[in-house]
Amino acid sequence: MRAIVIERFGDTPALKELPVPEPGSGQVQVAIEAAATNPLDMGIASGGLAALGEYRFPLTLGMDGAGTVTAIGDGVTKFRMGDRVFGQFWSRPLQFGTFAEVSVVQAVPAFGALAAIPDELPSHVAAALPTSGMTAIGAIDHMQVPEGGTLLVIGATGGVGTFAVQAAAARGIRTIATASAQLAEQVRELGATEIIIRGEQSLEQALQKFAPEGVDAILDAVGDRSITSSLAGAVRDGGALFSIAFGLDEKLLADERIRTANYRLDRKPERIADIARLVTAGTLRPVIGATLPLEEAPRALTGRVEVTGLRGKTVLQVR
Repeated sequence: MRAIVIERFGDTPALKELPVPEPGSGQVQVAIEAAATNPLDMGIASGGLAALGEYRFPLTLGMDGAGTVTAIGDGVTKFRMGDRVFGQFWSRPLQFGTFAEVSVVQAVPAFGALAAIPDELPSHVAAALPTSGMTAIGAIDHMQVPEGGTLLVIGATGGVGTFAVQAAAARGIRTIATASAQLAEQVRELGATEIIIRGEQSLEQALQKFAPEGVDAILDAVGDRSITSSLAGAVRDGGALFSIAFGLDEKLLADERIRTANYRLDRKPERIADIARLVTAGTLRPVIGATLPLEEAPRALTGRVEVTGLRGKTVLQVR
């Protein structure tokens, strides 16, 4: 089978031919139809996340994917042959990711989540949902923004940002989002109430205009600590400032006036069930900025993909 592989941490990911992996006890084999890229993938390839799990080489990259169950190991009762599944394929140890024609994953992944694809949802759409979608709704859950409250999303045009704007709007949250002038209308169509155009004025000045009494929460999807530090004062007492890109420094994390966190995705089985429900209801949809063949994965991982609209998710069409 074809797969995007590294032989050791720090390698440049490359397309290679590998034997088709067979499922062991508690595992399922999935014929991957589509996968999606995440910053997490390059974090694993570089070795930056080596301490978070166990890894086996050659290591096939790719966390998010969708496909059909083609074989089942002993003890698996959750899935059957022919089931269409999607999720974050993070087994322990990790060896077989989703950037491949076939993957093997634990039916109950140690660090990820696997679920049935909602009926009639195309595989390329399902593949774009897991990590970014779960992260967005998880962060919003923890920030506890009340209905009618105000949320600022910094970095609203990327994977997590596009999901966060939609999820917040669905909860009746007034959402202010940052975007370029060219993408402002597209972000508004996702549910943003107000758009702060990058480069026109400082974020502090824009918030004074759109939320002079402050905001209930800020979600940072960019990771610029100078920005989060400068905006912390705009959060009302008891509100929340979360980053999904490690954008909070130690001083902010120690702040007792507001709730702060460099949020890491939690309760993944619950989150993926929420994603499936929200997509089925038409409340949430992934924004797919680019669709590429599997062999283009190394280029996609480095961000060298030209996108004319919202960046959203990059999907790899495997089959």
